[in-house]
Amino acid sequence: MTILEALFPIVAIAALAWLAARRQFVSENEVRALEKITFNFFIPIMLFFGTATADIPEVLDWNLLWGYYLPIFLVYLLGMLIAWFYYGSGQARLGVFGMGCAYPNVTILGIPICLELVGEEAFVPMFMIITIHNLLIFSFGTVIAELKREEGKAIGAHVWTVFKGVAKNPISGSLVLGALVNLVGVPVYQPLLQSLELISRAAIPAALMALGAGMNRYRIKGEIPMALVISGMKLLLLPGLVWFFTIVVFEIDLLWAQTAVLLSCMPVGISVYVFSIRYHCCENLAATAIVLTCLLSVFSISFYTFLLGI
Repeated sequence: MTILEALFPIVAIAALAWLAARRQFVSENEVRALEKITFNFFIPIMLFFGTATADIPEVLDWNLLWGYYLPIFLVYLLGMLIAWFYYGSGQARLGVFGMGCAYPNVTILGIPICLELVGEEAFVPMFMIITIHNLLIFSFGTVIAELKREEGKAIGAHVWTVFKGVAKNPISGSLVLGALVNLVGVPVYQPLLQSLELISRAAIPAALMALGAGMNRYRIKGEIPMALVISGMKLLLLPGLVWFFTIVVFEIDLLWAQTAVLLSCMPVGISVYVFSIRYHCCENLAATAIVLTCLLSVFSISFYTFLLGI
Protein backbone atom coordinates (compact mmCIF):
# COMPACT_ATOMS: atom_id res chain seq x y z
CA MET A 1 0.00 0.00 0.00
CA THR A 2 1.37 3.42 -0.97
CA ILE A 3 1.27 6.43 1.35
CA LEU A 4 -1.41 8.01 -0.85
CA GLU A 5 -3.56 4.91 -0.63
CA ALA A 6 -3.16 4.78 3.16
CA LEU A 7 -4.03 8.46 3.69
CA PHE A 8 -6.76 8.73 1.07
CA PRO A 9 -9.62 7.25 3.18
CA ILE A 10 -8.69 9.49 6.11
CA VAL A 11 -8.63 12.67 4.03
CA ALA A 12 -11.67 11.67 1.98
CA ILE A 13 -13.90 11.04 5.02
CA ALA A 14 -12.88 14.30 6.70
CA ALA A 15 -13.29 16.25 3.44
CA LEU A 16 -16.73 14.77 2.83
CA ALA A 17 -17.87 15.81 6.30
CA TRP A 18 -16.37 19.29 5.84
CA LEU A 19 -18.26 19.68 2.55
CA ALA A 20 -21.52 18.48 4.12
CA ALA A 21 -21.20 21.04 6.92
CA ARG A 22 -20.03 23.74 4.53
CA ARG A 23 -23.07 23.23 2.31
CA GLN A 24 -25.25 23.06 5.42
CA PHE A 25 -26.46 19.53 4.74
CA VAL A 26 -25.91 19.18 8.48
CA SER A 27 -26.49 21.95 10.99
CA GLU A 28 -24.07 23.19 13.64
CA ASN A 29 -26.20 21.53 16.32
CA GLU A 30 -25.99 18.23 14.48
CA VAL A 31 -22.21 18.55 14.17
CA ARG A 32 -21.90 19.23 17.89
CA ALA A 33 -24.12 16.21 18.60
CA LEU A 34 -21.83 14.05 16.44
CA GLU A 35 -18.78 15.38 18.29
CA LYS A 36 -20.39 14.71 21.65
CA ILE A 37 -21.35 11.12 20.92
CA THR A 38 -18.02 10.42 19.20
CA PHE A 39 -15.67 11.76 21.87
CA ASN A 40 -17.80 10.85 24.89
CA PHE A 41 -18.94 7.44 23.65
CA PHE A 42 -17.40 5.90 20.50
CA ILE A 43 -13.75 6.86 21.07
CA PRO A 44 -13.68 6.02 24.81
CA ILE A 45 -15.23 2.60 24.13
CA MET A 46 -12.71 1.92 21.37
CA LEU A 47 -9.81 2.95 23.62
CA PHE A 48 -11.10 0.90 26.54
CA PHE A 49 -11.58 -2.16 24.34
CA GLY A 50 -8.19 -1.69 22.68
CA THR A 51 -6.20 -1.31 25.90
CA ALA A 52 -8.21 -3.97 27.77
CA THR A 53 -7.44 -6.57 25.09
CA ALA A 54 -3.98 -5.37 24.01
CA ASP A 55 -0.89 -7.51 24.49
CA ILE A 56 0.90 -5.29 27.02
CA PRO A 57 4.60 -6.17 27.44
CA GLU A 58 5.67 -7.21 30.93
CA VAL A 59 8.30 -4.47 30.86
CA LEU A 60 7.27 -1.13 29.35
CA ASP A 61 9.92 1.01 27.71
CA TRP A 62 9.47 4.30 29.55
CA ASN A 63 12.07 5.89 27.29
CA LEU A 64 9.12 6.40 24.95
CA LEU A 65 7.93 9.25 27.17
CA TRP A 66 11.38 10.85 27.26
CA GLY A 67 11.70 10.50 23.50
CA TYR A 68 8.31 12.13 22.97
CA TYR A 69 8.07 14.79 25.68
CA LEU A 70 11.65 16.11 25.64
CA PRO A 71 11.15 17.35 22.04
CA ILE A 72 7.75 18.77 23.00
CA PHE A 73 9.24 20.93 25.74
CA LEU A 74 12.26 21.91 23.65
CA VAL A 75 9.98 23.11 20.83
CA TYR A 76 7.68 24.78 23.38
CA LEU A 77 10.59 26.77 24.81
CA LEU A 78 11.95 27.63 21.36
CA GLY A 79 8.49 28.82 20.31
CA MET A 80 8.31 31.04 23.38
CA LEU A 81 11.73 32.48 22.55
CA ILE A 82 10.63 33.29 18.99
CA ALA A 83 7.44 34.91 20.29
CA TRP A 84 9.43 36.97 22.80
CA PHE A 85 11.66 38.36 20.02
CA TYR A 86 8.68 39.06 17.77
CA TYR A 87 6.02 40.27 20.22
CA GLY A 88 8.02 41.30 23.25
CA SER A 89 6.90 40.52 26.78
CA GLY A 90 3.53 39.07 27.66
CA GLN A 91 3.47 35.76 29.46
CA ALA A 92 0.08 34.63 28.17
CA ARG A 93 1.06 35.36 24.57
CA LEU A 94 4.31 33.43 24.99
CA GLY A 95 2.41 30.52 26.51
CA VAL A 96 -0.15 30.37 23.70
CA PHE A 97 2.49 30.66 20.97
CA GLY A 98 4.69 28.00 22.54
CA MET A 99 1.75 25.66 22.95
CA GLY A 100 0.79 26.17 19.30
CA CYS A 101 4.25 25.02 18.24
CA ALA A 102 4.29 21.95 20.47
CA TYR A 103 0.71 20.72 20.98
CA PRO A 104 -0.35 18.05 18.45
CA ASN A 105 -3.93 16.94 18.00
CA VAL A 106 -3.32 13.44 19.37
CA THR A 107 -6.95 12.49 20.04
CA ILE A 108 -9.30 13.71 17.32
CA LEU A 109 -6.84 13.05 14.51
CA GLY A 110 -3.90 11.20 16.05
CA ILE A 111 -5.84 8.16 17.25
CA PRO A 112 -7.57 7.28 13.95
CA ILE A 113 -4.49 7.96 11.82
CA CYS A 114 -2.15 5.90 14.03
CA LEU A 115 -4.58 2.99 14.14
CA GLU A 116 -5.09 3.18 10.39
CA LEU A 117 -1.39 3.36 9.51
CA VAL A 118 0.30 1.41 12.32
CA GLY A 119 -2.48 -0.94 13.41
CA GLU A 120 -3.85 -2.08 16.75
CA GLU A 121 -0.30 -2.58 18.04
CA ALA A 122 -0.25 1.21 18.52
CA PHE A 123 -2.67 1.02 21.46
CA VAL A 124 -0.01 0.54 24.14
CA PRO A 125 2.32 3.40 23.13
CA MET A 126 -0.72 5.63 22.50
CA PHE A 127 -1.95 4.80 25.99
CA MET A 128 1.39 5.81 27.52
CA ILE A 129 1.50 9.12 25.63
CA ILE A 130 -2.12 10.26 25.58
CA THR A 131 -2.99 9.65 29.24
CA ILE A 132 -0.61 12.40 30.40
CA HIS A 133 -0.63 14.58 27.28
CA ASN A 134 -3.05 17.29 28.38
CA LEU A 135 -1.90 17.19 31.99
CA LEU A 136 1.74 17.92 31.15
CA ILE A 137 1.31 20.43 28.33
CA PHE A 138 -1.65 22.33 29.79
CA SER A 139 -0.01 22.50 33.21
CA PHE A 140 3.19 23.86 31.68
CA GLY A 141 1.23 26.37 29.62
CA THR A 142 -0.76 27.48 32.65
CA VAL A 143 2.39 28.05 34.69
CA ILE A 144 3.93 30.12 31.89
CA ALA A 145 0.77 32.15 31.28
CA GLU A 146 0.29 32.92 34.97
CA LEU A 147 3.86 33.98 35.76
CA LYS A 148 4.20 37.58 36.93
CA ARG A 149 0.44 38.08 36.95
CA GLU A 150 -1.16 39.41 40.10
CA GLU A 151 -3.16 36.25 40.39
CA GLY A 152 -0.03 34.16 39.89
CA LYS A 153 -0.54 32.69 43.33
CA ALA A 154 -3.42 30.73 41.77
CA ILE A 155 -1.09 28.67 39.55
CA GLY A 156 -1.50 25.64 41.80
CA ALA A 157 -5.27 25.90 41.57
CA HIS A 158 -5.12 26.09 37.77
CA VAL A 159 -2.86 23.03 37.56
CA TRP A 160 -5.13 21.14 39.94
CA THR A 161 -8.10 22.04 37.73
CA VAL A 162 -6.24 20.66 34.72
CA PHE A 163 -5.44 17.47 36.62
CA LYS A 164 -9.08 16.98 37.59
CA GLY A 165 -10.13 17.63 34.02
CA VAL A 166 -7.76 14.95 32.76
CA ALA A 167 -9.00 12.49 35.38
CA LYS A 168 -12.63 13.11 34.36
CA ASN A 169 -11.91 13.15 30.63
CA PRO A 170 -13.60 10.16 28.91
CA ILE A 171 -10.59 9.58 26.64
CA SER A 172 -7.86 9.48 29.28
CA GLY A 173 -10.21 7.76 31.73
CA SER A 174 -11.07 4.97 29.29
CA LEU A 175 -7.38 4.37 28.58
CA VAL A 176 -6.54 4.06 32.25
CA LEU A 177 -9.56 1.84 32.98
CA GLY A 178 -8.78 -0.43 30.04
CA ALA A 179 -5.15 -0.75 31.14
CA LEU A 180 -6.23 -1.65 34.70
CA VAL A 181 -8.61 -4.32 33.41
CA ASN A 182 -5.79 -5.72 31.25
CA LEU A 183 -3.04 -5.65 33.89
CA VAL A 184 -5.17 -6.92 36.78
CA GLY A 185 -6.74 -9.60 34.61
CA VAL A 186 -10.36 -8.69 35.31
CA PRO A 187 -12.59 -11.13 33.41
CA VAL A 188 -15.00 -9.46 31.01
CA TYR A 189 -18.17 -11.15 29.79
CA GLN A 190 -17.43 -12.29 26.22
CA PRO A 191 -20.68 -11.02 24.63
CA LEU A 192 -19.95 -7.64 26.25
CA LEU A 193 -16.50 -7.60 24.64
CA GLN A 194 -18.11 -8.42 21.29
CA SER A 195 -20.53 -5.52 21.78
CA LEU A 196 -17.69 -3.15 22.60
CA GLU A 197 -15.77 -4.32 19.54
CA LEU A 198 -18.81 -3.67 17.34
CA ILE A 199 -19.18 -0.14 18.70
CA SER A 200 -15.42 0.44 18.31
CA ARG A 201 -15.68 0.02 14.56
CA ALA A 202 -17.72 3.23 14.36
CA ALA A 203 -15.16 5.29 16.28
CA ILE A 204 -12.58 6.09 13.59
CA PRO A 205 -14.98 7.15 10.78
CA ALA A 206 -17.08 9.10 13.30
CA ALA A 207 -13.99 10.91 14.62
CA LEU A 208 -12.85 11.83 11.11
CA MET A 209 -16.31 13.10 10.20
CA ALA A 210 -16.51 15.12 13.41
CA LEU A 211 -13.09 16.62 12.68
CA GLY A 212 -13.98 17.54 9.10
CA ALA A 213 -17.36 19.03 9.97
CA GLY A 214 -15.97 20.88 12.98
CA MET A 215 -13.25 22.57 10.91
CA ASN A 216 -15.89 24.87 9.46
CA ARG A 217 -15.74 26.85 12.70
CA TYR A 218 -12.15 27.92 12.09
CA ARG A 219 -10.99 30.42 9.51
CA ILE A 220 -7.73 31.96 8.42
CA LYS A 221 -8.03 35.27 10.28
CA GLY A 222 -4.69 36.98 9.76
CA GLU A 223 -1.24 36.75 11.35
CA ILE A 224 -0.31 34.36 8.56
CA PRO A 225 3.51 34.87 8.83
CA MET A 226 3.59 33.83 12.49
CA ALA A 227 1.02 31.08 11.86
CA LEU A 228 3.42 29.72 9.22
CA VAL A 229 6.21 29.80 11.81
CA ILE A 230 4.02 27.74 14.14
CA SER A 231 3.21 25.38 11.26
CA GLY A 232 6.88 24.81 10.48
CA MET A 233 7.74 24.21 14.12
CA LYS A 234 4.77 21.91 14.63
CA LEU A 235 4.90 19.86 11.42
CA LEU A 236 8.64 19.75 10.66
CA LEU A 237 10.78 20.46 13.70
CA LEU A 238 8.76 18.62 16.35
CA PRO A 239 8.38 15.33 14.41
CA GLY A 240 12.05 15.56 13.42
CA LEU A 241 13.13 15.84 17.05
CA VAL A 242 10.78 13.04 18.14
CA TRP A 243 12.22 10.85 15.38
CA PHE A 244 15.78 11.69 16.50
CA PHE A 245 15.15 11.05 20.19
CA THR A 246 13.10 7.87 19.78
CA ILE A 247 15.14 6.25 16.99
CA VAL A 248 18.69 7.56 17.51
CA VAL A 249 19.00 8.57 21.18
CA PHE A 250 16.81 6.07 23.04
CA GLU A 251 16.57 3.38 20.33
CA ILE A 252 13.09 2.30 21.34
CA ASP A 253 11.00 -0.33 19.56
CA LEU A 254 10.37 0.71 15.96
CA LEU A 255 6.59 0.35 16.15
CA TRP A 256 6.49 2.49 19.30
CA ALA A 257 8.73 5.07 17.63
CA GLN A 258 6.44 5.10 14.59
CA THR A 259 3.45 5.78 16.85
CA ALA A 260 5.21 8.60 18.70
CA VAL A 261 6.42 10.29 15.52
CA LEU A 262 3.02 10.04 13.83
CA LEU A 263 1.33 11.56 16.87
CA SER A 264 3.80 14.44 16.79
CA CYS A 265 3.00 15.02 13.09
CA MET A 266 -0.61 15.91 13.81
CA PRO A 267 -1.92 19.48 13.32
CA VAL A 268 -2.10 22.02 16.12
CA GLY A 269 -4.60 20.78 18.70
CA ILE A 270 -7.92 22.58 18.93
CA SER A 271 -7.25 22.94 22.67
CA VAL A 272 -4.70 25.64 21.80
CA TYR A 273 -7.58 27.80 20.55
CA VAL A 274 -9.47 27.12 23.79
CA PHE A 275 -6.34 28.10 25.74
CA SER A 276 -6.02 31.35 23.75
CA ILE A 277 -9.64 32.25 24.52
CA ARG A 278 -9.07 31.57 28.20
CA TYR A 279 -6.26 34.15 28.28
CA HIS A 280 -7.86 36.54 25.75
CA CYS A 281 -4.86 36.67 23.41
CA CYS A 282 -3.75 35.23 20.06
CA GLU A 283 -7.21 33.88 19.19
CA ASN A 284 -6.81 34.74 15.50
CA LEU A 285 -3.28 33.35 15.43
CA ALA A 286 -4.41 30.08 17.04
CA ALA A 287 -7.34 29.67 14.63
CA THR A 288 -5.16 30.39 11.59
CA ALA A 289 -2.47 27.96 12.78
CA ILE A 290 -5.06 25.20 13.26
CA VAL A 291 -6.41 25.63 9.73
CA LEU A 292 -2.96 25.84 8.09
CA THR A 293 -1.56 22.82 9.93
CA CYS A 294 -4.65 20.75 9.14
CA LEU A 295 -4.05 21.46 5.46
CA LEU A 296 -0.27 21.02 5.55
CA SER A 297 -0.14 18.01 7.88
CA VAL A 298 -0.90 15.72 4.95
CA PHE A 299 2.61 16.41 3.66
CA SER A 300 4.21 16.05 7.09
CA ILE A 301 2.44 12.75 7.78
CA SER A 302 3.32 11.47 4.31
CA PHE A 303 7.00 12.37 4.69
CA TYR A 304 7.44 10.74 8.08
CA THR A 305 5.37 7.73 7.07
CA PHE A 306 7.84 7.22 4.24
CA LEU A 307 10.86 7.89 6.49
CA LEU A 308 9.68 5.37 9.08
CA GLY A 309 8.90 2.73 6.48
CA ILE A 310 5.27 2.36 7.51
